[in-house]
Amino acid sequence: MSKVLIIDDEKDILNTLSSILEDEGFSVYKAMDGKEGLALFENEKPDIVLLDVWMPELDGIQVLKRIKKKNKDAIVIVISGHGTISTAVEAVKVGAYDFLEKPLSIEKVLEVIARALGTEYQHTGNVADFKLENTQGLKQFKQKTIGKSIVMYGVGLFSGVKTGMILLPVPENSGIVFEHIPDGERIPAYIDYAFSVGNASSVKGKNCIVRTIEHLLSACHMCGITNLLIKVSEEIPIFDGSAIEICNKIDEAGIVEQKEGIEPLRINERVELPNLTNGKSLCIEPSETLEIDYVLEQVQPIGRQGYIFSADKERYVTEIAPARTFGFFKDFEQLAKRGLGSGVRVNDVVNNVILLNDDGVLNIKLRFPDEFVRHKILDLIGDIYLLNRPILGKITARQTGHLENLALVRELKKRFL
Repeated sequence: MSKVLIIDDEKDILNTLSSILEDEGFSVYKAMDGKEGLALFENEKPDIVLLDVWMPELDGIQVLKRIKKKNKDAIVIVISGHGTISTAVEAVKVGAYDFLEKPLSIEKVLEVIARALGTEYQHTGNVADFKLENTQGLKQFKQKTIGKSIVMYGVGLFSGVKTGMILLPVPENSGIVFEHIPDGERIPAYIDYAFSVGNASSVKGKNCIVRTIEHLLSACHMCGITNLLIKVSEEIPIFDGSAIEICNKIDEAGIVEQKEGIEPLRINERVELPNLTNGKSLCIEPSETLEIDYVLEQVQPIGRQGYIFSADKERYVTEIAPARTFGFFKDFEQLAKRGLGSGVRVNDVVNNVILLNDDGVLNIKLRFPDEFVRHKILDLIGDIYLLNRPILGKITARQTGHLENLALVRELKKRFL
């Protein structure tokens, strides 16, 4: 019988949680403040600690630090009724296993406890009532998640708000799912929830939106990550404008191959988006691997750039992931007038967007002469992963962006899934 220690100064929550967990077969210990909780932790050596952040005298973060000092391997799940992404990131950075928002969903509590203990929790849905569906008869890839939780900080490109995100490993068949903090709504990284206004790709649930998801999904795609829980507020941090920092963090956490497989979507007929204008075209045709042939043709100083990428993690990390977001300064000025784009940093310390005018690059040195077209490929790799499975086909793109990418993904789902 696993032991659970609940430390919370709200008596109703304490009693309700303990009653439910006892019904689930746990041995439960309760404390209404940090001092009492630390004493019970020392004496009872629980397998799991549920710890409230906001308590008198010793707050939850202080208690967490003392618990981790006593036992660095202790599994502590932090809970809060006034949580923000900053609180969640701080808790996980200090050593919390996960962060849950009040009012608590019992399904989520039991799911996280089971995940922490390495057991299986049977419930009505998966991480977001969403499950990876397999198509039969195709070559099977292994599902993958990360080896441990990842904490990352940054600013939102469009909001300009300092933010962070927590990436957490989850079981097979969970898919890639965003969890909004503090609302707690979970939104699958799936085409049914996706939209774009042209500058970035986002997902929308019943109450919440998570923006600029394409760089994270691009890194997950090329790292083979199929199961992941991402806790974030309204926007994925932009970091340096590329996906390389995310790739490095995923490698640092480790990539774990899971028991279940995932079927790739194998393209068996040519699919082309009709009625595109302004020199745009986008199609996909059969291939044994994922290939992308992209041509970008814009006014100077970009000009005409072409690049062919055959999907491979090592090539992605060296050739595509470092390529940064770019745009003309006048366009960001227009975004600023609409209250967007305030996350762009232009100084000697942080540069997270390649800014251009008619004469050239304004703020930084390019990493590649053709960095612009490479970044368009980076975005495309992220957008097509909104089917949450590998795709085997050759994509030929001209002048296209997020709107066309998502239109192609919707057509692929309609035809093949």
